[in-house]
Amino acid sequence: MTIIQRRIFYGKVGSAGELVNWAHDMYEVIRVHSPEIPFRVLSDYQSGRTDRVVVEIEIESMAHLDATLEKTMEDPDTQVRFASVFGRLKNLIDHAEVEQWTIS
Repeated sequence: MTIIQRRIFYGKVGSAGELVNWAHDMYEVIRVHSPEIPFRVLSDYQSGRTDRVVVEIEIESMAHLDATLEKTMEDPDTQVRFASVFGRLKNLIDHAEVEQWTIS
């Protein structure tokens, strides 16, 4: 069963471009140990809530996602990179939501 995880980031006014860069930086950190996980970044600058950025990854199962995060956090160098990139997020967003969609 394939799952699409969507993370919807509601950016502070004017932060969408920086959020897109942040998303690419974060998923490069994750892909160090899990290059097989496809991801894409979608931006919506002018409809609905502005400065909204969606990041989607495709995983085989929630266990696959857990294993990916475990591999990422076991490596001390990757931990440092993850913390550095993640630390930038709080200044860019008002809030975020996560959705898990099963493809059937």
